[in-house]
Amino acid sequence: MTANILKLKMLLAVLIASIFSASFVSSADIFYNPAGGGEPNSCGEVSNEIPTTSSSGGFNNNASRLRCITDIDGLKLTLHKAGLCTSAPDTSDPSTDWSSKCVFIINDATGIEVSVTKTSQSSIPENKIDLSGLVEATYTHAVLMVGNSLQTKMNAKFAEDFRGSNGEGPFCYSINASDPGNNPAAYADLAVKCVADEAAMTSQGDHDFSSKQFTSFRSGNSYSNAKTAANGDEVYVFSDMDTIATVANDGSSDATKVVGVLEMATPAVVSPSSTNFDAGFQLTEQGQIRFSGAGVCASASLAGATACITSMRNYGVGFKVTVK
Repeated sequence: MTANILKLKMLLAVLIASIFSASFVSSADIFYNPAGGGEPNSCGEVSNEIPTTSSSGGFNNNASRLRCITDIDGLKLTLHKAGLCTSAPDTSDPSTDWSSKCVFIINDATGIEVSVTKTSQSSIPENKIDLSGLVEATYTHAVLMVGNSLQTKMNAKFAEDFRGSNGEGPFCYSINASDPGNNPAAYADLAVKCVADEAAMTSQGDHDFSSKQFTSFRSGNSYSNAKTAANGDEVYVFSDMDTIATVANDGSSDATKVVGVLEMATPAVVSPSSTNFDAGFQLTEQGQIRFSGAGVCASASLAGATACITSMRNYGVGFKVTVK
């Protein structure tokens, strides 16, 4: 099959709930849980406002270290690989046989910088797409590889005031700062600001992306370089374009990439009538808000165990692929 038969369209689709439909022949929501405990609950927005939180009725996890999951507003990442496979790559290490099973339409060591928001999306330049290996066939799986450092932008309105790095307010947003962890030493270390409303955020002019790096996957007290998502799809960390990462006992690793291997809900039959191959990254339920009532936040001038918000950033990576 040549490029003039198959018009390939690479889009970073904005995946919101309204398009979670059967038109997607494959989907995977890949979550990474740094704490190794139970998955955080939804933040439970009602009319775009997150209701009052508490350690007794809170989201998860340990009283003064609550966290919850919500949507992100913007995502930046580096795309390295996108491919279709005629059968499943090896589940323990997909790189051992994906060269014989998969056709990589994108295979770029430098990477392609892309961004997604709820109102905009990045298109992949045509010169980054290689159709030379694509043939008419039935493809059962897809592979996506992205850099392991992802950047996300978030904001949220709450039913109560919280403490940010600059002061208190019911509207909090991400800034370009390092996550201080569960026990911040000073309010200035918090990776969010809290203000009166969205207009106040806009006037500050510093609503920015926070970064999160994926190095390993935790289960209990052990760490690994692979994880199976709830729907059976697989996610891995890789050290380079073709080598699965080596993970130490403490969870550190040589990872620089994250790989998702997705099984098609319905095998994709690529034919002369095929027009689109869309690769998307999910915004819904990919953001984590982390609260703290420990460290300096234990003496904050707010009631309850969730006095501070330490960070607002991505929790996992949601991969989506469709072929039409």
